[in-house]
Amino acid sequence: MGRRRAGTVLSITTSNQDSSLLPDDDETHHHDDIVEHLDVIDPQVGTVSSLTNAANSIVFPPLSFYSRKPVVYLPSHHAQPTASRPASVHSDSLDRHVEDVLNSPSKFRRTMMGVWSFLKTPMGIITGIYGFLVVFWGAGLVLILGKAINFHNDNTQGFWVEVCSQIMNGLFTVTGIGLIPFRVMDSYRIFKIWHYKLRTKRLRAKAGLPQLFDRDDLPDPEYDPNYVHVLTDKQQHDLHRQQVKFHQSQTWYRAHGTETHRVRSSNTALLICLLNDGNSIFQIMLCATMWGLNRFQRPAWSTGILIPASFLCGIFSGVFIWRGGAKTKRTQKVEEMLRAALEQAHAQGGAPATLAPPLNEYINEYHTPATYVSNDHEKPETSVDEEMLIHPPEPTINKEQV
Repeated sequence: MGRRRAGTVLSITTSNQDSSLLPDDDETHHHDDIVEHLDVIDPQVGTVSSLTNAANSIVFPPLSFYSRKPVVYLPSHHAQPTASRPASVHSDSLDRHVEDVLNSPSKFRRTMMGVWSFLKTPMGIITGIYGFLVVFWGAGLVLILGKAINFHNDNTQGFWVEVCSQIMNGLFTVTGIGLIPFRVMDSYRIFKIWHYKLRTKRLRAKAGLPQLFDRDDLPDPEYDPNYVHVLTDKQQHDLHRQQVKFHQSQTWYRAHGTETHRVRSSNTALLICLLNDGNSIFQIMLCATMWGLNRFQRPAWSTGILIPASFLCGIFSGVFIWRGGAKTKRTQKVEEMLRAALEQAHAQGGAPATLAPPLNEYINEYHTPATYVSNDHEKPETSVDEEMLIHPPEPTINKEQV
């Protein structure tokens, strides 16, 4: 049975070639399941993922004529063996990269590598330029208002305050006003998801059923038809549809837990959408003030309140996206699993390379997480454990290989 992609926020390849010249297949780009594992253990991949999620939520709307999924190139590793670190027995570049990450975390260095990897993508270039302009003109506005930059002329001082304010207003208008239709739909969808969460809780209590281990991980008949469902078929179909649509727009959202990540809290998701809405509301008020009154009629407190309010809503939205992503990662579990796979490969180091299964095959065969973004209606046989993890059918494992 073919696997369905989980809809990861980025694509990863170990090739140094131009991504525009590469075919879109598993020979050049790693499977989404592997990307999910690297997102948990590798600060570089995790940083790119967080920055992309924030950019997709705050700057880039979900439009079909461009891709919001950047390509990240993993560095090649040719480290020399030492007494404390023997030579790698892995012939696969992915295996070597995972071993290097687990043995030499270097979180700060890898995080900076992730920032640079993001800034080299088309999405990162646009986001970087936009962020630089906001910081540059925002800092200029603060310095001029505080007279750290003093023109020694009230009229000139006021003129440059107006220039900085209008530029800041224009930058915020691009996202704050331009994304209103998408933000309204996202708020509607997450509110319905949040509503179904509360409804499920009430109906389970009324039916005398135990509460879910994770109340945000609502059972879905698409993946577990044998589970006790309390919503009607119409409500369940609507819930599934809203979850899929919301994930397509807000790439940081996870409707179900997997082997690598926990489910995203719908309360936090609702808060993020409300902050984005607040950014747009304050921007509407700011535009009315900035363009409806000239600088001599406009009260100083209006821009002094509305510009920071609009800015802070966007900042807090990004912070909650980043923090929520960090909290969902099953870091310890994934690291233990990958270390076990590497130890198994080391134990077979004396055997021919073909006998040591590459790490990507290990992940794909034994630890393929379930997905919730689907374009078909196939219902694979699945099971749910006490942590509300949805598992694929267990493969036949030769005990001699374990």
